[in-house]
Amino acid sequence: MKEGIHMNQKEKIIESYFKLSDLASNDNRSLNKIVHLFANDAIVEGSNGFIGKDHDSIVNFFQDFFKDNKELRHLCQVSIDEDCYKAEWSVAGRKNNGKLFALHGYDTYKFDKQNKIKFLQVKITK
Repeated sequence: MKEGIHMNQKEKIIESYFKLSDLASNDNRSLNKIVHLFANDAIVEGSNGFIGKDHDSIVNFFQDFFKDNKELRHLCQVSIDEDCYKAEWSVAGRKNNGKLFALHGYDTYKFDKQNKIKFLQVKITK
């Protein structure tokens, strides 16, 4: 991933999203910071079929996700296609039941004029 001054504001937000995701299972401040990256009218499409179209459903989605995962470690690479940002990511994690897992996928992001995430779609590759 690009570093420092070579990253634009939206790329920094996406990088922050992944860094906070590594902490949010055990840190409510990080969870709250993730939620505040999103616009109040954002749409989140989870890889599990979840579609959140309001602030409360998005908060519940992230609370449930981080409650289910005890530990996460993400790597990501961001690319830009016009006004659409994409992040290829991989994650290794441990569920609360102790089970280990590894996943690979892609996120698609759109931002509003205040640089809040307006749309997030998460896809896991097979």
